[in-house]
Amino acid sequence: MNKVGSLFVHGALAGAIGAASMTVLRMVAHRAGWIQAMVPQAVEVWAKDKAPLLRPRSAATHHVADQLLHLGYGALAGGAYAVSAPAPRTDPVRALEFGTGLWAFASIVLFPALGIARPLWRATAREELVNWSAHTLYAAVTVYLLDEFERQKHTQPRSHLAMRHSRVG
Repeated sequence: MNKVGSLFVHGALAGAIGAASMTVLRMVAHRAGWIQAMVPQAVEVWAKDKAPLLRPRSAATHHVADQLLHLGYGALAGGAYAVSAPAPRTDPVRALEFGTGLWAFASIVLFPALGIARPLWRATAREELVNWSAHTLYAAVTVYLLDEFERQKHTQPRSHLAMRHSRVG
């Protein structure tokens, strides 16, 4: 695989894991009563209203659908970041800019345009704090893992013997 393809794959993997991290933060916020629904749930409801064949039949399929949408979007954003960010990709300021940029795009442009959720100017401060924090967490995880995946491709033990002598945890 060429360098751009490898970067995209590593970014996509990092982005999917970053999106999963967002889910944990949002579920904590939901349980605390700070939000009533998570963004992936709102997106899934919006999508099924646009395409009735996508309507889940149970709570379990609802959760699968909204998380698959979210992991897919996170992977795509992570892959795009990986191939477009200048080196070094692990700069914490760039991670903060990446997360804040995604949050701003979603809250100011995407959600209002699609009618997915209340726009930034109509949301409560607590809602937007949760949303910004989730995107910042996403970016931090994605940027860190992208760097780690890129570093590990050169350091992985390549034989059974080397793996047996490696520190594994």
